[in-house]
Amino acid sequence: MTLLKNSRINQRSIASLSRTLSHDREALMQLLLSLCKKNTLHRIARCPTYPVRTITVDLKERLQLFHDSVSCDRYEISNILAFLFESAAERKCRKLSGQYFTPRYVAKKAISFLELKHGETIMDPGCGTGIFPLGILRNLANSATVDCGSLTYLGVESDPILALSTAISLDWVNAPMNWRVLYANFLYVDRHDIKKVFGHDLSVDAIIANPPYVRHHLLGRRKGITNKLSMRWGNKSLSLRSGLHSLFLAHSAELLERGRMIFIVPMEMIASKYGSALLEPLQRTFTVKDSVVYYDHKNSAWKTENLHQFNLEKHSEVRQAWTLAYFQYIPNCAGQRLSPRTPKAEGKAAALRLKDIAALHRGISTGANEFFVLTDAKVNAMGLSDTDYVRMVIPTRIRKDELPTIFTIKDWSRLKENGKPCWLLCLPYKNPDELPCSIREYIRKGERDGIHLIPTCKHRKPWYHIKVDQHHISDLVFTYMSRGYPKFIYNEARAYNLTNLLGIYLSASIRTSEPKMTNLVQQLNIELKKWIDQEAVGRKYFGGLVKFEPGDLKNMPIYEQGLVKSLGIVSLASSF
Repeated sequence: MTLLKNSRINQRSIASLSRTLSHDREALMQLLLSLCKKNTLHRIARCPTYPVRTITVDLKERLQLFHDSVSCDRYEISNILAFLFESAAERKCRKLSGQYFTPRYVAKKAISFLELKHGETIMDPGCGTGIFPLGILRNLANSATVDCGSLTYLGVESDPILALSTAISLDWVNAPMNWRVLYANFLYVDRHDIKKVFGHDLSVDAIIANPPYVRHHLLGRRKGITNKLSMRWGNKSLSLRSGLHSLFLAHSAELLERGRMIFIVPMEMIASKYGSALLEPLQRTFTVKDSVVYYDHKNSAWKTENLHQFNLEKHSEVRQAWTLAYFQYIPNCAGQRLSPRTPKAEGKAAALRLKDIAALHRGISTGANEFFVLTDAKVNAMGLSDTDYVRMVIPTRIRKDELPTIFTIKDWSRLKENGKPCWLLCLPYKNPDELPCSIREYIRKGERDGIHLIPTCKHRKPWYHIKVDQHHISDLVFTYMSRGYPKFIYNEARAYNLTNLLGIYLSASIRTSEPKMTNLVQQLNIELKKWIDQEAVGRKYFGGLVKFEPGDLKNMPIYEQGLVKSLGIVSLASSF
């Protein structure tokens, strides 16, 4: 109910209506067709062919529930339609299309940056159900500074139900007819398309968007799109790891000759390599400011903070947070380049980075932890205790606070006794007939369950053989994905680690006695926290989750006055 939080609607009516539309897109479509006015479909350029309106026995009741829901505030219709769409569309389909809707307060904050002027043209890529245009119209209705009839609005939407939803929302609040929707894939829209919609040349003055969020691995083949968008910003500006939101931002910069853009982007984009590759060229043409809009559950209020001040500790406690990136065109900016945000570390500049004293590698990928990572009870039942068929491993699905800074044999035994899967099944490269009977039966069970068909497993020969000897036991491990501050852990137990942890392998000259290793870990965690607070590194995700890739972590600065002196080494650089 995030979309409807603090809104003036009839909660009981909308809840009843959403239940009747649950997982039924066709029913939602029929409801929308019944809400259409005379000119609704005329608002949609390249209007798709919609089904014939069908009168069903329950349609009248649904319409009544809808009207009851929106009766208190007609501008809430876009939020209501977004809520109904989430009920009617399958979650998996919405995820594949990146259809995540904007809460009203977040939209309100984004709109406040627009500062619209008479006669301007606004573009809204991925307009959804029309939350931005209705927010703008609400503001204009309460202010006499700008006449909404002098403004031109174009929302672009590729989902036919959402395109119709925006058109209905605009009609519901009696928006001027030059407020329109273009049914198209935004990434293929150009200035000629905008001219065809309105019948004359228009320059886009402002773009406001919460673009669809689809990760790069779900986009499939998009080489043509990437090459097209790279023409202006250079071949390296759009990494193949860029998500759909990055493509929307790059294409918006193509369409916007001058003016301003307000984008709602993932927190990870600000600090990630793929984000920096795109933001740096943009900073030659635009000033870039970013802030965080989040819901404070303690005080039951929405708040806004500068992204630099929104620290990791606070982020871990917040479950609803959005990053707003504001781009303002710089007049006469030829040859000018603004440096990205780089807060300077206090004190002496870093002499080294983590990659200079250690190698970082991902943990062992089994492909099916439920098969290969066993509990102590399972190991005993199979008769594998005291054999070379199992190895000590730090379990998966374990909370960060369950892993002390010094992970000892006692800690591992405690997890084992608590029923955690702490044994890694390491079967040798040999014919199954040469293995014990219990293992042969376990392999057959795995094949019946289809474990051998999992991509990671089927590329191994045989599929059950994990080459653990190729994975040296790490000196330290790192909780690269967690809520709050991550941490380094000294692997005193000498256990293998899986993909839930990064393995840190120290240079031979750095390995030292156990007391100094303990001090090393403590100092590394101090350096890590300092680095995070000063440079806002790490990729932040919805719900307070923060992730560090090996490429991010290896650049962690190390300051001589802390870590190096604690090791008693004059200069770490002399160790190599």
